[in-house]
Amino acid sequence: MTNLETAHALLESGQTDEGLQMLHELLHEGDDNELFGVASLYQQFGFLEDAEKVYDLLLKRYPNDSELILQHSELLIDKNEESKAINDLQRIHPLDENFLSAQVMLADLYQMEGLDEVAEHKLLGALKQAPHQPVLILALGELYLSTGQASKAVDCFIEVKDDPELIDQNIQLKLAEALSLSGNFETALQAYEKGLKKEKTLDGLFGYAVTAMRIQDHKKAIKALSTLKDMDPGYSTLYPVLAEAYEHEGQLGKALESAEAGLEHDEYNDRLFETAGRLAAKTHQNEKASHFFQQCLDLNPENSEALTHLIEIKVQDEDYETVIQLLEPLEIDDPMLQWFLATAYNQTDEVKKAGTLYASCAQHFSENPDFLQEYGGFLRETGKRDEGLKHLAKAAQLSPENQDLAAFVERLKQDD
Repeated sequence: MTNLETAHALLESGQTDEGLQMLHELLHEGDDNELFGVASLYQQFGFLEDAEKVYDLLLKRYPNDSELILQHSELLIDKNEESKAINDLQRIHPLDENFLSAQVMLADLYQMEGLDEVAEHKLLGALKQAPHQPVLILALGELYLSTGQASKAVDCFIEVKDDPELIDQNIQLKLAEALSLSGNFETALQAYEKGLKKEKTLDGLFGYAVTAMRIQDHKKAIKALSTLKDMDPGYSTLYPVLAEAYEHEGQLGKALESAEAGLEHDEYNDRLFETAGRLAAKTHQNEKASHFFQQCLDLNPENSEALTHLIEIKVQDEDYETVIQLLEPLEIDDPMLQWFLATAYNQTDEVKKAGTLYASCAQHFSENPDFLQEYGGFLRETGKRDEGLKHLAKAAQLSPENQDLAAFVERLKQDD
């Protein structure tokens, strides 16, 4: 085992002081190849300043060594000094064997700087010099994929998906993602299956599941997400999709379990709290649903859906004081919330406030028999007997199956 290999083994096993001591000795005793190895190890284990000193020393001796320039550029990127890295890479001559690698790195750097068009120009320029070079075509496809140009990405990935030079790349998964983003869901699933057969990656499984959901194949989504959860329970974005898939399959209990499991990993996801609340309500667990909806609103007071669901539960539970407490401070434009608050005011004998709100939302619910029945009863109780009877009669007309209401309306007509 060489001294470099020994130093590497020491650093990797946590014997940092001993490993660094060996590297320090090599700095004074080693040849230039060993110095390059020392710099690489410093960089690998995060001693970036030490690595840069060695690279600077070597670059003074070999200013045009492209391998050294590439390694130094990677170090600069690690130090978030992208502009210096760009300057380094631009020094590599077009005839140099590492020129194409430099162009790929430059494209990545320009993209990191938000200069997508410059990145594309770099790669297209390199392709003119080296047509059909698979590494460049792959890099161009990845650029197109990351900038939302899915169809162009598909073309690139198809061109190189079977290239032996890229055997270490899982291009099928990249192709699958591009196909899914371009709306070719069936073909994307096939590509995902090929890619996942080669290597089960977390993002690949998630992309497969999301694509399966797009074509309503919830069973495939559940299978993929269950595998993903076993591999990495902390992959928090899987849980809302898994809950949705179970819900579509009618497995509400498992859907709620998935949402609750997700909240253990992502306790600040208001949408997941909303989902958990909705599923708890569907399974008639109103107390649990109220808790989730309140947690959602604590995180995001603007979540109107959670507020509506919470108020609906409170009305069902006849907790009218809480309804008033939640809604009274707000400027309410939502007709449903206006109706809920009107109901609460009516049930707590705040008749004037109730009447104002019922009138505000009456037009919106003019074809809703439940509203018309409630509002009609309110109007009669507050002395507007004819107007109330009119609403009750329309409610009976809209819900002919409600024989009790129809009989009640007939009695009122006879009494009046």
